[in-house]
Amino acid sequence: MYLVTSNKNRESLELAKIVLSYLKQNKMKAASDSELKLDFEMIFAIGDDRFLLETFRKLGKNQKPVLPIASSQSFFAQVNSLNIKHYLNLLKKNKFELYKRSRLEAKFDKSSSPIALNDIGLFSSKSASLLRYTLYLNNEIFWKETGDGLIISTPTGSTGYSLSAGGPIIVGEPNIFSVTPISSLEKHSPAIVSDSAKIRISDIEGDRPLLIIDGEIRMPVKSNELIIERSQHDANFVIFSKEHQLESKLKKRTLHLDMGKIKGLPASSKLLYRILMHEGNMTQKELVNASALPERTARYALALLVSKGLVSTQTHFTDARQTVYGV
Repeated sequence: MYLVTSNKNRESLELAKIVLSYLKQNKMKAASDSELKLDFEMIFAIGDDRFLLETFRKLGKNQKPVLPIASSQSFFAQVNSLNIKHYLNLLKKNKFELYKRSRLEAKFDKSSSPIALNDIGLFSSKSASLLRYTLYLNNEIFWKETGDGLIISTPTGSTGYSLSAGGPIIVGEPNIFSVTPISSLEKHSPAIVSDSAKIRISDIEGDRPLLIIDGEIRMPVKSNELIIERSQHDANFVIFSKEHQLESKLKKRTLHLDMGKIKGLPASSKLLYRILMHEGNMTQKELVNASALPERTARYALALLVSKGLVSTQTHFTDARQTVYGV
């Protein structure tokens, strides 16, 4: 049984229909269930990255493999509306691999947090309010801190909030986590720790401290101590080649842009060209959202790029009214 779950926007629902239709046509038993209550061997999560994180949280301790399918721009997914039939054919032929990614779990007040794929942060609920705490690693004091908060991140989450707070990028899936203090008054730098370490945070003082799981779930912390450690339950991603793992996408973001190709073009065209190089194929609407350019300016900038042969176009797979642009 293959389980199909999707976000509730139009693009995601259309892709879900395509996936269900393909699976049934190929005599692959499938069903749709947003609550993930059915028994299944693989789940197709259709939506954006936020929806994928939510899907893994709903799965909890269930480690069944998940194939992310992007209905909008996504860092996690290699499958989207443009290539979905190709990858479904590979799936049918069993030409795929499973890739395990570590997750985090917090324990406090005799309860546990949802299992996080990206990160767990500790903050004061009142903005511009300092948080004080003592950090222990394997029962030894690592530092005492006063600042805006703390982020414990998996390798998967190292390119998100942790990175914006000055944390390191972790490439691949080594057995480590990053510990990043935010606005440290003691000038502590981010640390890399073994994912087997028990991270204990004690003597917590602040204005109504709370945990934030994957940037979404907020949990009040009434105890002055909590433990964060690797979950025993990994996230299993369905992948079709190593080229599409997260680290390869990250490397693309560091590619040198040959400015000679776009010399003489307006700044708007240069911006859209850079976005397409880093993020891959996108529709005009997605480019407008990513660039914050006015729609008319983006349309003109794209027309220039297409006329010079720098950007190619193709029809959107599920919506013939849209054009997809790519470098």
